Amino acid sequence: MSFASDIKDELIEKSELARAMGGMKDCCIHAEMYGIFLFCRDFDSNNICIKTEHREVAELFSSYAEEITGRSYNIEQTSSGKFRVTIKKAEDRKMILEHFGHTGQEVTRRMYRSNLEDECCLGALLRGAFLSCGTITDPEKDYHLEFVMSHKVLSNDLLKLITEVHLPDEEGNVDFNKKEFDPKYIVRRGVHVVYFKDSESIENILTFMGAPDASLEVMGTRMYKDMRNRVNRKMNFENANAGRAFDAAYKQISAIRFIEEEKGLGFLSEDLRELALLRLENEDFTLSDLADNLKEPISKSGVNHRLKKILEIAEGLGWKG
Repeated sequence: MSFASDIKDELIEKSELARAMGGMKDCCIHAEMYGIFLFCRDFDSNNICIKTEHREVAELFSSYAEEITGRSYNIEQTSSGKFRVTIKKAEDRKMILEHFGHTGQEVTRRMYRSNLEDECCLGALLRGAFLSCGTITDPEKDYHLEFVMSHKVLSNDLLKLITEVHLPDEEGNVDFNKKEFDPKYIVRRGVHVVYFKDSESIENILTFMGAPDASLEVMGTRMYKDMRNRVNRKMNFENANAGRAFDAAYKQISAIRFIEEEKGLGFLSEDLRELALLRLENEDFTLSDLADNLKEPISKSGVNHRLKKILEIAEGLGWKG
């Protein structure tokens, strides 16, 4: 099962449970039904049909159609493995269209706001729309949630609807001046796509549609990936520092050995000679280690200053580094 399928399972399960327990208002049930029908593959007087990879979505579509017309509808499986429900009788299509205020003769498909009685209906309609035409990428791979439609005007209506959503804060207050969502739009291979690419918007839209478990899963994945990225950055930083320290130590040892071969370490002053011998005997010592192990400990900057003087002396004797 894909992550998108898991989300659709959750949306259907929680919707059916809310209806069974009387926790969903009639206006929201109507809005959810409208979302499923309006955003399905075909929705006009010639054809009303849904085609989906998710059997439970096809079953919900069929049950909603039966609720409107009083007839039952078969779920067919295509050769590609998808599930299809088709409203074949013209009188049934007319009944469904009229139920939502459509004639089926519209020039293009669009959303009728009369099917949204209150603010609470927005989440229900988006839930229905996602069941019909939505999908989401596994957050382990990428953050991407989208609605795919064949009608540009309908995609514009959906964009406008989403930008009108207002979410309550932790205290239940709503700031109607705040823009909660900023969905993006593209045309991909002739279809119109309304989508989100940031994890926070995806988490919020999933919760708003009625999939809080999926929202928490996206949030958990984001937190894990953020932590993993921070650890990786720290390790890369430490590895880079270790590499630079190794290169510096190698260069210092090379200079000391050059001085030893050319003049002997007695050529150095006592404080430089002590540090040079300590470096030769402890190639893996950091500046702090060198500073702490001198007869008279000095600061890291003091060690660094003496090492620079050793390098200058070596260069003065012809060392090329």
